[in-house]
Amino acid sequence: MEWKDYLQERINAAPILAKEFTKDAWMERAIILRMMTFAHSFLENRGGDARIIILYGLRGIGKTTILFQIYKRLRDGNFFGVINPSKQIPQENILYLSIDQAILSTQPKTQSMIYDAVKHYCEQIHNQTLESLDKKLFILIDEAQFDKQWAKAAKSLFDASKNVFIVITGSSALALNIDTDTARRSIKEPLFPLSFMEYQVIKNKIFPTKGTADKLKKLILQNDRTGVGELNDSIKKIHDDIQRKGLNLENELNNYIALGGFPYGIQATKEVAYRRIVDMINRIVERDVPEISNYETGSTPQIMRIIGAIALKPAGELSQTKLSQSLGISSAKVNSMINTLEKTHLIFTIKPYLEAKSEGLSKGFKYYFMSSTLLSAIKYLNGTTTSSPENKSILWENAIAAVLHKLCYTTGTIYNLLYDPRKETNIDFLLQNPISGELLPIEVHLRIK
Repeated sequence: MEWKDYLQERINAAPILAKEFTKDAWMERAIILRMMTFAHSFLENRGGDARIIILYGLRGIGKTTILFQIYKRLRDGNFFGVINPSKQIPQENILYLSIDQAILSTQPKTQSMIYDAVKHYCEQIHNQTLESLDKKLFILIDEAQFDKQWAKAAKSLFDASKNVFIVITGSSALALNIDTDTARRSIKEPLFPLSFMEYQVIKNKIFPTKGTADKLKKLILQNDRTGVGELNDSIKKIHDDIQRKGLNLENELNNYIALGGFPYGIQATKEVAYRRIVDMINRIVERDVPEISNYETGSTPQIMRIIGAIALKPAGELSQTKLSQSLGISSAKVNSMINTLEKTHLIFTIKPYLEAKSEGLSKGFKYYFMSSTLLSAIKYLNGTTTSSPENKSILWENAIAAVLHKLCYTTGTIYNLLYDPRKETNIDFLLQNPISGELLPIEVHLRIK
């Protein structure tokens, strides 16, 4: 297929795809507003160098849907929640591309599918070169990791024209393959599994009061009590809204922990949602892991056994040495595979507080899944009763750890998340300010009926 025909086909297909992907996604995540703010600044020539946005995260958390929500907003001229006909972007000025294997196979083998597509898009659709481009174009790239040269392509496009705005999405491996030049020219936006309030907005149309999350962050991280009254009112409103809909807050929390981390968990049955999650884990191991680390053929079963061991372990820390011995995998390989799984955003690690370690304690790390829904799915499909008090406690601990892990990366200052291994204190979590070294202890208690 010739480039012009291929690109025109993509342009014509985009509205149909956008309608399909957004028909059940009436709620937009907060990241959409940030994206549209960047896009509007670009349109008004006030964006500076904010012309490449890299959105990365776990598979299945809605990155493609977000791209089509951006597409729809651009077409409507809806940058800040209001449709503005004067700001509507023409259909031919937006190019959506999914860089998957099927599309790669339709075009000649080149250094970069992304660069060639955008270059031909300018030349054959808009009759201009990249360098002479005098109109604003929006490029939405999905599954960019399949183009091995995507980072160089993004840099080249950035340097060639100030009239091209690019949003690039892909797996978590995407963020690891950025060279220094591309990193300087781009804004990285990690996307996490759904929060409890995002889950409530999508499932029950219950909206928190604006500013609730920021007030809560300030209270936790800065001990800023100025917004405590408003925060209490906001939390009471959420509780009352849930009750008005005939729902129970505790049940909603338990349902969120079990199923609410992924958008498809809201509508699908538990069995279907969990099968999709396990399929997603398989794709991470089979497709994303090789992008990060080169393991010999046959390593996939070993990685899956490590994931299973982390999911099915009792509460508490896990020694890599003991894990190595029980699985019959060398300690070095276990360490390497766990590090790789962290880079995929499937799991994350919480280390013991160093001062406690210096007191002679030798403790392992604690491992958690990026969403408690991941852990719940693995336990359930392994035949584990997730409703038992012990497993319920483990799922709640994972949920709180995931919230704190996200908090550490969405506050403007990267906090360290630790745990206290000392028996006399044994605090569940410690948030450490990396600049002052100040520690914020966090205790978690679950009331089991």
